[in-house]
Amino acid sequence: MVKTSRGSYPPQQKVETISGDNAVDTLASEFRLNKEKVFSILRSVGVNLETKSPADSMSLYREVIACKLGDRSRFVTEDTQYQEELDEQLRSFDEIYVDTAPIIQEDWFLHFVTNAEPILKRRKKKLIILEKTLEELHGLKDNPEKDKEVRIRSTIRPDLIRQLAKRGLVRIGDTGSQGIADDHLVRLFRQIGTKKNLLLITQDRGLSERIVRLSQELEAERENQNNKPWYKKLFTRKPTENQNNRMVVCKLVDEGKLKRCYICPECDESYYDDMHECEGMVLCGRCYLNLKEQESKQEQENQKRREEELKAEEERQKKMEEQEKRLAEERSQDTVENRLRKRRNKVSKILATSTALVVLLIVIVLVLIF
Repeated sequence: MVKTSRGSYPPQQKVETISGDNAVDTLASEFRLNKEKVFSILRSVGVNLETKSPADSMSLYREVIACKLGDRSRFVTEDTQYQEELDEQLRSFDEIYVDTAPIIQEDWFLHFVTNAEPILKRRKKKLIILEKTLEELHGLKDNPEKDKEVRIRSTIRPDLIRQLAKRGLVRIGDTGSQGIADDHLVRLFRQIGTKKNLLLITQDRGLSERIVRLSQELEAERENQNNKPWYKKLFTRKPTENQNNRMVVCKLVDEGKLKRCYICPECDESYYDDMHECEGMVLCGRCYLNLKEQESKQEQENQKRREEELKAEEERQKKMEEQEKRLAEERSQDTVENRLRKRRNKVSKILATSTALVVLLIVIVLVLIF
């Protein structure tokens, strides 16, 4: 604990606790069970009711009893807009896979599967959970490195999954005995990604990025296939399946809502946002703002350049007009001078001729006189 500047310890935050008897009484009343039943359910997952527990553990206890009894009514949402959004999100996918982490992430999976149940039934779809996922849950419940809540949820989730399988909402997918679930999912998505619309729900960012990049890779392969020369297409087997398929990766957030994983093609970082009808490679908010800022700067530079070019063009036009005006004046002045010169030459010729005639007359007169 860190001391304050005066050397004393800061006051500890008081944690509200509840006794085992009070917890059992409350839970028995809420679920309409007798105390022995509540004791039995909680002790079966390793909850010690002989000591006081934090009051916020009551939500976990309710979750345990709900899973054991198959009563998920408390997780039903009354938000009709969210139900419509969830229906819009799920109806376009042929297969929906659920990874290990979202199943044990607080009570989010319970919210999701409860609100998705009527949609899945109406759309005749199932959630696919791999055998490897069940094996991972089995391994987590006895793992001392995991915290108590993870171990408890890993214990009760298989019961929930079996109940959902009996109700036709879950199908257990065969992954074989080799490799890990993540690698199998990537191989499986590569095999059927061009034939079906796939949704993967996982909290694993690394796996999410692998699937998003795989989707981009398959999309590039389809484009290359479509761009083949006509003579190569003649000897290529035409696909019978719809080629406009997609793979989407989401994670669960509070109350079981879905957030889609995207990868920014600019910074190559993944992020989560609402589901949109687009590819998985989308600019993140930071890069989008940077791009807009760059575009704005570029637009300002272009505008400045256009203004400078316009100004230069105006100056050029002005100089051309001044030059044309000067040439016109010069042409005008040259014409007047030429006219004056011609007149002077003409007058000079007339004067010379007249002078010569006068001199000639004088000479003649003098000769006649003398």
